[in-house]
Amino acid sequence: MAQMQTISVRISDEDFQWLLSLPDAGARTPSEKLRALVAKAREQDSGMTDYKRCAAWMRNLAQPFAEAVADVDHRYNMHSGLMAAVSETIPHIMATLITERPEGAHANEKAIAAEAAIARQCFRLFAGLLRGSITSTPATYDKRVLDDYLPDILEIAEIISTRKEKETTNG
Repeated sequence: MAQMQTISVRISDEDFQWLLSLPDAGARTPSEKLRALVAKAREQDSGMTDYKRCAAWMRNLAQPFAEAVADVDHRYNMHSGLMAAVSETIPHIMATLITERPEGAHANEKAIAAEAAIARQCFRLFAGLLRGSITSTPATYDKRVLDDYLPDILEIAEIISTRKEKETTNG
């Protein structure tokens, strides 16, 4: 066991009450709760460079939202593919943003790899969202939630298609 050090800290009553209210299994006293907070902070800090740990951390942060959505889905016999796709993909995008560090030796190569990972994740999400728009009954809570965005997306897609055709025939 590591050597223990004693520290003395003055905190506001509001912060003390918050500390006591933390639901950490096994940590009952203020000292135990503070040690649990330090351990959690250390784990998060080490996850800042490890994609797998960071993705798990991000999923954990979003878990209350995902559980509330699952509860709504179950209780009201509904489903939103949009909510599911976002809940699944955003933690991975955030983990990439947090853990990828295009610096130091080969920073340019690291930046290129990070860009490819972000593009893959974003376009996977984007494609999933667009798939929800291909039927007259999309997998969304509000069947019209995507309608306001589709004209712009279609216009952008048409511009890209036209430009690519010109590049192919002229290039």
